[in-house]
Amino acid sequence: MKAHTLTIARCHLYLTRVGAVLAAVCALSVFLYGTFLLLTVEHAAAQTAAQSQIDALAGHVGDLEAQYLAAARALTPDTAAALGYVSPVAVTSVYTDADSGALSLRTGN
Repeated sequence: MKAHTLTIARCHLYLTRVGAVLAAVCALSVFLYGTFLLLTVEHAAAQTAAQSQIDALAGHVGDLEAQYLAAARALTPDTAAALGYVSPVAVTSVYTDADSGALSLRTGN
């Protein structure tokens, strides 16, 4: 009978320890779940803010493109001449050989 009592006491001790470990694992799981849930909400909010900034920047880029196209359409040879552009008299070209890396100068057209 004493052997059974020792076995029962030992099982009770093990069950108590296993219960404590399971309780700790459950508490840790709840804590990690809450942490990951908060991080998910934080990342979703950051993504929403980033998307609104992207939309604002895309609108700004569109405005700049429209300004560029309007300026490019307004620039004609007559406008360039009125602003002081003159055609070059002689053209000088500089060439390089990809193998040697040396430059050569050729004048004229």
